[in-house]
Amino acid sequence: MRCCNSPTANMLKCNSTSSPGSLGNGRLFVPLEPPSAPSGYLGPISYSAVLSEHRNEVPLEPEETDSSAGLVVDPARLQSGVDVLSFLYNFTLRQTLIEKFYLRTMNTILPRMVMDEIMRSLQTIFSGFPSDPTAQLQELSNQIFQNSSRSMQTHKSMTPEEYCGSFTGRNMRWEALGSIFPLCGMQLVVMLDNDPDLIQMSDDPQMKDRLLHQCTVVSSICLGLCDQASSANELLAILQYNDTMLRTQQYGDSSYQAWRRLSELVSTIYAAGLHLENDSAENLPFFLRQWRRRCFVAAFAQDKMIASFVGRPPLMNGRFCTLTAPLDLSNTVLVAGGDALEKAISELDEAGWDREGVLHAVTPVRLRFQLATIREETLEVVLGTHEQHNLIQKSEDIQAKSRAIWAAAPSSLRYDRCPCDTPPHALLTVAYFYLDYLYTCFLLYRAVVKGTNTGQADLCDVSRRVLAIVIQVNSFRTPMIDLGRHFSWIVRVMPAPYRESYLSVQVLTYGVPSASVLLLELLRQACEPGPHAVPLPRAELIRNLSVFISFLSWVAVPGHGNYNTCKQAEKKLAKILDQILDPQPIQQHVVDDCTSGLDDFLNWSNYNTIWDFSAECMTVDESFTS
Repeated sequence: MRCCNSPTANMLKCNSTSSPGSLGNGRLFVPLEPPSAPSGYLGPISYSAVLSEHRNEVPLEPEETDSSAGLVVDPARLQSGVDVLSFLYNFTLRQTLIEKFYLRTMNTILPRMVMDEIMRSLQTIFSGFPSDPTAQLQELSNQIFQNSSRSMQTHKSMTPEEYCGSFTGRNMRWEALGSIFPLCGMQLVVMLDNDPDLIQMSDDPQMKDRLLHQCTVVSSICLGLCDQASSANELLAILQYNDTMLRTQQYGDSSYQAWRRLSELVSTIYAAGLHLENDSAENLPFFLRQWRRRCFVAAFAQDKMIASFVGRPPLMNGRFCTLTAPLDLSNTVLVAGGDALEKAISELDEAGWDREGVLHAVTPVRLRFQLATIREETLEVVLGTHEQHNLIQKSEDIQAKSRAIWAAAPSSLRYDRCPCDTPPHALLTVAYFYLDYLYTCFLLYRAVVKGTNTGQADLCDVSRRVLAIVIQVNSFRTPMIDLGRHFSWIVRVMPAPYRESYLSVQVLTYGVPSASVLLLELLRQACEPGPHAVPLPRAELIRNLSVFISFLSWVAVPGHGNYNTCKQAEKKLAKILDQILDPQPIQQHVVDDCTSGLDDFLNWSNYNTIWDFSAECMTVDESFTS
């Protein structure tokens, strides 16, 4: 395979922790942003707000920008662009990976038709190159830099063809080209090492991992090439979103790499004004307004997902955003416009859902976003440092909103309404939504237990429901994907943004906290004499918990981002289960201190206490063994 043996590919075998703006050989990019670069979205209290609001009363001269002057690109940066293009030119598997990605997942915020146009125009450019394309690659790199240094121009009457033409072909931009790599990387993650497409190109058993590594590095390099204020647009946000998704797989969902990339995504969302539906949005064509909405809501939901897992404040604050979901319309209808679009809009229900229950690419994005708005309110309660008053009432109010959203969701997305004959892959898809819905209840019940010492039965009940779904998902395993990577991410001992075909990863995101609660309650009851306030079906729980813990032994393979966390979780949870099944002799003073010991361990105000598996030992092990 050419991309694996070329000098460029060898250069890309660099440390995967290279930051945007640098290559593995240590060459740093010179800052590209010119002093006069646009500032991006400026809000109603910015330095220019007063004059902008009175522009009709005080006519101002339009700001002049010299668009004819060519950008002088630093040679090192120009060569980095050539390196990326050379890798892409030799990356003959790119089209196959992109096609497979879009076939297997609806978790896309870059419409397929847009990516198809990027790939088509790129192939047209490459097909005109001679056998030695060195000069052409240098010229193309310079041209892309020139294009990327200018802001994207849009207008209300712009057609989809004009929009795609503004960043493809002769107008190709790094933001558009860069999205190829994280999508290819995410497809490589779920492919088997002996996939026929890979074997056809090389019998090297390490080729898939090498390609995955290279795609991750090149994606980071492209982000470095986009490092300029004039590139604050939806294309850059989409690239950052997809790169964040890829990094959760490469380094783990709690990795700083993924968190840092998420923060850059949020910065772009704000700088490009994607968080608001304001006057500037009215000057966009309807299809682009909807596509930008999809980008925003996907980033919003991703932010709440990762914040929930790592127990940190969300990076995006919904109080400063327009929390309106995109309409449940197909891309075909959006780009068609005219009467077809008006008819489709008129046939939506009051909440903006397709009345026929047809699944469009935006359908799961809408529900994830609506659940994320409730999760944000939940995080304010469970992570807030201010004193909580009326905690039970707050919990009930938030759960009432959550139930209303769930009741209005299409039946086709509701796990609790799926017919018995629903195909496993469809159940995997909708299981995530139901788990996300239940996990909000879990977090609220947990806060109530800590704050009021009531509601333990509710917490254990929702934990049992979550665990049962995780167990059921295990029966959906399929040989069509690499189970080692797929399920470690789905079972989500570390969450990630919903990545459709990685649903099993999301499952363990919820499974570990729920299993921890149930194990610790069983341990408490084993220590304390009965009767117990929380009745538990002990035999059922031990069976399910045993199966769940066994998941952790195979859900990730060495080298995967979540591998160490999975092994630590298995080790710690297994120790608690062993103590329940085969209790060791307990000294009398330990029995006397039993309740206080567990209460210290179950410190509900510390979000990560239960599933902090980084320590070598857990307090609970020391408290309940002789």
